[in-house]
Amino acid sequence: MVGTAGSGKSSLTAAYSEWLKQNEQSVATVNLDPAAAVLPYEPDIDVREYVDYERMMLMHSLGPNAALIASIREVVREVEDLVSEINDLNVDFVLVDTPGQLELFAFRKEGRIVVKALRRFPSVLTYLLDPAASHTTRLFASSLFLATSVYLSLNLQTVIAISKLDIVPRRVLARIKRWITSQEALEVDIESRSQGMQMLITRDIAHILHDIGRTFPVVTISSKTMDGMGELHGAITRIVSEGEYELR
Repeated sequence: MVGTAGSGKSSLTAAYSEWLKQNEQSVATVNLDPAAAVLPYEPDIDVREYVDYERMMLMHSLGPNAALIASIREVVREVEDLVSEINDLNVDFVLVDTPGQLELFAFRKEGRIVVKALRRFPSVLTYLLDPAASHTTRLFASSLFLATSVYLSLNLQTVIAISKLDIVPRRVLARIKRWITSQEALEVDIESRSQGMQMLITRDIAHILHDIGRTFPVVTISSKTMDGMGELHGAITRIVSEGEYELR
């Protein structure tokens, strides 16, 4: 589970875990966020048992982000034990909840090392797209750019999950889904809602990324109402069954 801060990674981990159990699948949860204060689920494997984020911050006089980077670096040193723990769980699905600060995990070598180790198992990346931060053409283009960047950095086949289905107006969700499925609709809205250099840059970025983004299955979900969990599960299992997770 990856996405920007507040996109709902931990909530989805908790909800999807419950959905799998209700559908008679064995499942385990892994917390990879050393700085997590409270989680909506009880992790079966918790990196906070490997590293003390607050102690790291105090001992080395680090700020929150620097302490998180240092903590993840410590996790990398224990990554073989982490993988061994996951293997010993012997469950159908393992849900991995990544740190809230996306850029500190997805775009640094430590995050890529952890993901590479986890790829010993069939793995799929679920990118949570926050519709509240994607409701204009400019913000949507930025969100799609970020999702594509994470896909390229972590080298995992990706499902885009538009989160917060229960609290975002339906017209906003419909607009975002239209932009994802129709490049023409996106470009028309870009040209009608922006101008000048900003319009040109947004249009060009959207044009390049749209072809890439079309390869990502897109689902809408709510971790509160459980809507969309079946569609998310179907998208993930199709990728695994077809072997599409085996990127190079």
